[in-house]
This record gives sequence, structure tokens and C-alpha cells, in this order.
Amino acid sequence: MSAINTRAAHDAGIVRMAELSAQLQGLQGQIATGRRVSAPKDDPVAFSRAAVLRRADAASDATQRGIDAAARRLSATDVALESISNLVVRARELALQGSNSTFNPEDRAILATEVRELAASFSGLADSRGSDGERLFGGAAASGPAYGLDANGIMVWQGAGRAPAVAAGGALVASGIEGPDAFGTTTAPTLANPQGTADLFASFSQLAEALEQPDAALRATALATSLGQLDGHVTRLADARALAGARGARLEAEGERLAKAGLATATELSKLEDLEMTEGIARLQRLLTVLEAAQASFVRTSNLSLWDQL
Repeated sequence: MSAINTRAAHDAGIVRMAELSAQLQGLQGQIATGRRVSAPKDDPVAFSRAAVLRRADAASDATQRGIDAAARRLSATDVALESISNLVVRARELALQGSNSTFNPEDRAILATEVRELAASFSGLADSRGSDGERLFGGAAASGPAYGLDANGIMVWQGAGRAPAVAAGGALVASGIEGPDAFGTTTAPTLANPQGTADLFASFSQLAEALEQPDAALRATALATSLGQLDGHVTRLADARALAGARGARLEAEGERLAKAGLATATELSKLEDLEMTEGIARLQRLLTVLEAAQASFVRTSNLSLWDQL
């Protein structure tokens, strides 16, 4: 019976020291990585909660990437619209100069040439691309130009649908401005609107032709029409810029909200998973002390027993 008890005490001592060594090794690993919870066995409840938080954080990151892309597109759109607005303002100045009766045909021809240069610049800006290669004014169209010539040689919108939208604050925010909304559309004259409507491409073209009109009466009428069209384009472009700015502001606000939520998530994850270093080192010292005591006790017990003589 004594031999059995001695063997049991010997085995228990070895198991105890092995357990303490395992705890010590695990704690040393936590101190090295700074993490208290790395696997479910470390703290099942904390590990499960951390997994939920990480999934939510990953979803927020994906949303933030979409917001960042939409914000870049809106910012680039605003820059393009500002440049186009400047072109329209300059065209309006040229229309007013051309209305001056002191200008001779040669002077007006020079003005018409500048208007066509403005039109060429506008054509390039209307087909602007964003940082991701998308056509800013092409709506949802993934490829191809935003505007192109039709069979009659008239510039028409080649885009499709609405610009992609992203979720922000429980609502969808469009990431762009479609060409027709910014530059108008061309329609045929009707009884209700005898002059029809002209998009900005047509307005530039009509202004150049009006400036080159040799008949003074016809020229005056055409220039007055062009001035009215350009005033409408100035207003439409200002509205488009305001809309782009409002959408950008909503995305910025949502980005700030996500950033704050991300910070709160990181703080909570830190509380769940990170090791409080001072406490960890104190625990390490206690384990070392307990292990040393267990080893010393085991040695003394072994020396007092007859186990090594059996």
C-alpha cells in the first residue's frame, strides 16, 4: 500500500509540474504576442464575441471602400463640372461680344473659332474618367465613351442607367452625375416649345454658327437664343455641382461614422483579446514561484521516499 501511495504521489507531482509548465509556456506566448485570446480554448466567450466583432468590422471596411470609391468619383466629377462651367461662362462672354454691332465679320469669325475650341475642350471633359477608369458622366455604363456621334453626326449620350450607388446612413447615395442631367438634352421643336432644347454640345455649335451668320437680324436672334441656352446651362451645371457636393458631404459624414465605429470596435477587441502586460508579468512571476516550489517539494518528497529503491 505504501508503494502505491508513493507512486501515486510521484505521478501527481509530475502531472502538476507539467500543468504548471504548460501554463507558464502559454503565458509566455501571450506576453510575447501581447494577446490574451488567440484560440477558443483561451476564453470561449471572448473568442466568440471577438469573431462577431471582426465580421462586423470586415463589413464596415467593405462599405468604407465603396464610399471611398464613390467619393473619389464625385470629387473628380465636381472638378470636371467646374472646368466645364468656366467654358460656358467664357462662351457667354463671347456671345455678348459678338452681339456688339461694332464687331466686323472677321472679329466674329475669331470669336467663332474660340467657341469651337471651347466646344472641343468640353467634349474631352464630358468624356472624363475617374481614378478607377470609369466614365464620370456615363452613368452605370462600365465601358465605352460617355458621348459619341450618332448616324447624323450629332453628339449623343452613350451611357446607361444611373451611376452606382453606395449605402450611407440607411440610404443609397449615387456616386456620380449622368451626362444628360449635367449637360441637358437636345429635343426637336414642338408646339409647346417651338425652339426645342439643345444640350451643351449643340449650344456650342449653334453659338459658333450664330457668330458667323452674315445677316444682322438673323444673327441677333440667333445670339439671343444662344445666350438664353447658355444661361440655362450655367444654372444646370451649378445645380449638378451642388448635387455632387451634397452627395459627397453625405458620404463624408458616413465615412466619419464608420471610422468612429471602427475605433470603438478596435477598442472592444483590444479589451477582449489583448493582454494587460502588467497583470501578465505578475501572473508569470506567480507561476514561476509556484513551479519552483512544486519542483522543490517534488525533490524533497522523492528523496524521503523509497521509490528509487523499489
